[in-house]
This record gives sequence, C-alpha cells and structure tokens, in this order.
Amino acid sequence: MIVIRLLIVALIIAVVALGLAWLFTGNRKYLGTIGRVLRFAIVVGFITALLYVVERVVLR
Repeated sequence: MIVIRLLIVALIIAVVALGLAWLFTGNRKYLGTIGRVLRFAIVVGFITALLYVVERVVLR
C-alpha cells in the first residue's frame, strides 16, 4: 500500500513539474507529456485494481 502512495506522490510531482515547465516556457510538448503520463497512470491504476479484485476473489 505504501508503494502505491509513493507512486501517486511521484505522479503528482511529475504533473506539477511538467505543468510549471509549460507555464514558464510555453512549449506545448510539456502538455503532451502530461497527457502521456496521465494515460500511463490510468492504465497502470486500472491493471492494479483488476489484480487486486482478482486476488480478493481467488483468496476468498
């Protein structure tokens, strides 16, 4: 559980850093990178949730 919390904190830090980089430079590539990071986080979160549900069902 602590690993998941650390990953969420790392995700927030990455998105904030990329957002600030975009604000200071105006370069739109940072917005694209934010989108990719968020898509990756959603996919990994969905897979983790599925594995958690499968584990709970199997071990029941």
